[in-house]
Amino acid sequence: MERLTLFNVNGEIGEGAYEQADFPDLNSLVRHLDYLGVERSLVCHVAAIDINPAYGNLKLMKEMENFPQKERFFPCWVITPGCFFEKDTLSLLHRYLASGQVRALRIVPSVSRFPVRQLERLLLQLVSYKPVVFWDCCHGHDELAFRDFEYLAGRFPELSFVVTQKMWGGFSSVLDLLWRCPNTYVDTSWLHMNEGIELLVEEFGAQRVLFGLGYKSHYGAAIAALVFACISEGQKQQIAHENVENLLGIPPAKKIRCGSSALLETKPLWRKFCSGLGISGVEVIDAHAHTPPFTRGWIQRQSDIRTGLQKMIAKMDRLGVSRLLVTPEMALFGDCLSGNREGQTMMQEFSDRFSGYLVFHPLYSDRLINHLDTFFKSKFFVGFKILPSYWGVPVSDRRYLPLWEYAQRFCRPILIHTWDDVDQLKDIVPRYGDVSFLLGHSGGGTKGRQQAEELALSFPNVYLEFCGSFCTRRPFETSLRLVGADRLVYGSDAAAHEMAWELGRYLSLPLPDDNLLPGLAANIKRILSRIQPV
Repeated sequence: MERLTLFNVNGEIGEGAYEQADFPDLNSLVRHLDYLGVERSLVCHVAAIDINPAYGNLKLMKEMENFPQKERFFPCWVITPGCFFEKDTLSLLHRYLASGQVRALRIVPSVSRFPVRQLERLLLQLVSYKPVVFWDCCHGHDELAFRDFEYLAGRFPELSFVVTQKMWGGFSSVLDLLWRCPNTYVDTSWLHMNEGIELLVEEFGAQRVLFGLGYKSHYGAAIAALVFACISEGQKQQIAHENVENLLGIPPAKKIRCGSSALLETKPLWRKFCSGLGISGVEVIDAHAHTPPFTRGWIQRQSDIRTGLQKMIAKMDRLGVSRLLVTPEMALFGDCLSGNREGQTMMQEFSDRFSGYLVFHPLYSDRLINHLDTFFKSKFFVGFKILPSYWGVPVSDRRYLPLWEYAQRFCRPILIHTWDDVDQLKDIVPRYGDVSFLLGHSGGGTKGRQQAEELALSFPNVYLEFCGSFCTRRPFETSLRLVGADRLVYGSDAAAHEMAWELGRYLSLPLPDDNLLPGLAANIKRILSRIQPV
């Protein structure tokens, strides 16, 4: 495969008021780009978001002015509706846009606190320069903001509007926007959804998709998703750099070489993976997966369960994944007893690649208890899965007692969906020392991650599970160093999440491969080896 030339559309530098900075300055951003092999990037300054646009935009230009590798960066100025009324700011915008020094504008309405529609008056002043307007969604969702963005795209058909950092929640609004407004685009930074890139290319063409890295803590996730996407090499290059170059009206990069990173010498798995080759010679057991189909806002191309399972196996083969531990979706969100049976029947055909988690829904507790032995004697189910926050039944509910007691008696692992609610397990975990508690998504956000770390440090039967842990800037390598490499299990959340996205993020963590190998298979195998026969 031809190496992709990469142009990142959502770079930022500077320290602000609300989060720990990913990149305090251009030097730190360069090191990150060099490590990942990304040649160029748009860049804005956090001070323009957290303090004032003019203040931060000028701060960015000053830092870029004498930077030795400034040819790798293109300024993206932050704007708000207030810029129209700040006469000096409006004058600055006219001057820098007219000179061609600035070709891109960024809006972050969720932080800057303004309705998107209010940008109309400012854009009327700037439309003649044809800037590209990037909307940073901050991975959240505001449907009214989407309708306002649609209005602006229709109001200014000569401008290009790009939605960036959008994930699964409300992704249907992105698709609707792209359908309604041909001058709108989307970036790949948070497209962790299964076949998200393929869906966009099939529906709207590769020319409507731009490459973005997302948080620093995502590392190579977006690169892996693009490399392994089932689209043509030409379409990959379009997404990787050509589309944004065309929108900005700049020529392709010439003779730009990323600096070397000594860490890459210790990461042959990532070097191979990001070139489009699957893992070989290393066992990979994915400890968190689901059967299709999905709802609750998920947009997927595949709804047939059996076909979906076959496609999962084909992707496993391509990426180098040996086995998936899968939860039947119909048991999570339907009749738990019949859903577990249906999932078992369907997946046992593929028992050489799948093992199962038995769903224990507290609403069906009395009905399930008498069938647990039968389920586990089949050897297909290896542990339990629960979704307390989705179901609205906290883990303190007494209807979970049969689950804890059964898992304790037979040393069965329990995969628990967690999202900033890990503290609820503090009184439960120490009572059941023979149960391996797998904290799905490692606690979710920053608060949840810190809770998960604390719980794992307090109790040896607690493990962090990897997938979906990207919704915080907290580096996962920090968590891994704190709890130890033997307290992590790798999972992808397939087939909802894109396997390549999650595996790419894991393999590209800035740690030597030796630190990552236990989480790929050894840890979950050790957990499963403790299971006692029914």
